[in-house]
Amino acid sequence: MGNPRRSWWGIHPRPPLRLVSPAGGPEPDDVTLVRALAAREEWAATATWNRYAPMVYGLLDRALGSAGESEDLTQEVFLRVFAAIRTLRDPSALRSFIYSSAVRMLRWHLRGKRIRRLLALSDSGELPDRASSGADSEGRELLQRFYRLLSLLSANDRTAYALRHIEGLSLEEIGNATGASLATVKRRIKRASTRVAILAKADPELSQYFAGAGGLR
Repeated sequence: MGNPRRSWWGIHPRPPLRLVSPAGGPEPDDVTLVRALAAREEWAATATWNRYAPMVYGLLDRALGSAGESEDLTQEVFLRVFAAIRTLRDPSALRSFIYSSAVRMLRWHLRGKRIRRLLALSDSGELPDRASSGADSEGRELLQRFYRLLSLLSANDRTAYALRHIEGLSLEEIGNATGASLATVKRRIKRASTRVAILAKADPELSQYFAGAGGLR
């Protein structure tokens, strides 16, 4: 992923630097980054992006299966994080703050896609991916069918399913990231897993893949 396409601070003038840029010293820790972000230091925004954008992009890409969507949403996550950074009470919790923001963005995006699909703006609620070619085209097609299957889940169920079976988070971690109780997390994952298993049986190749992999994970 490249650097963000626009200034994090929008049209607001960049204030004079008050904290030392990390360019000439050791890499700043999260506490230093949070303080610099609160002071609207441009270097801190870039450093935070470089440190945590791969994490956010990876989560969104694995959950959505669309590089274009994931790139745009990753930038939006950081714009929102920086706008809300002064609400972070524990500066050492920057990583969790960003991850939770990414999960909220994922849920919001999935809800929007579901609404578009219900309104029949397109068959799937999203723009079709470009056709693939080469030796991996068969595997890519199988993966696309899997994501079409996931699109039938509710936003909350798909988020919980992705965090558990794609990201490998514990139930407690999913609860913290989504703001849901442990019982709710368990219920969402069970409901999603059951439906995915049932839907996969209608696709012989997907069903064979799930049987060989013991599920997605």
